[in-house]
Amino acid sequence: MTVEFEDIKITGIDTTASGGGDGRSALVDVVLTLSKSPPADWTLYFNSRWEQHIYMMKRRARVSGGRLTIHCVPDELEKDHLPELRKIANETNQRYKTHLAQKERDDWREQERADAQKAEIDKLNNIKFD
Repeated sequence: MTVEFEDIKITGIDTTASGGGDGRSALVDVVLTLSKSPPADWTLYFNSRWEQHIYMMKRRARVSGGRLTIHCVPDELEKDHLPELRKIANETNQRYKTHLAQKERDDWREQERADAQKAEIDKLNNIKFD
């Protein structure tokens, strides 16, 4: 049995949720929508990977639920940040697929172990006690 996972992609901008600048800076929260709400492990890896990722114009960004929020100047988004966000999302998709495959192998091994243990215990039914 293979676990299916559909890549999570950045699909658009939630203009109604974006904004919130303080007026002293051109930086605002730009809220991007994702193709679906990611699993918790995907979110953790994306956020961790983003923290480690370095590029010249880097801004603060986080995934929460089905949204990715980046604190930036709106004019910077398309040229400077979106390529980097997509890069980390693609890396995260690959990492998550690897994680799922490893979990499937581990689960299979655990089931094999449990089945072998049960077979050993079932053999005890052949013992004569009288």
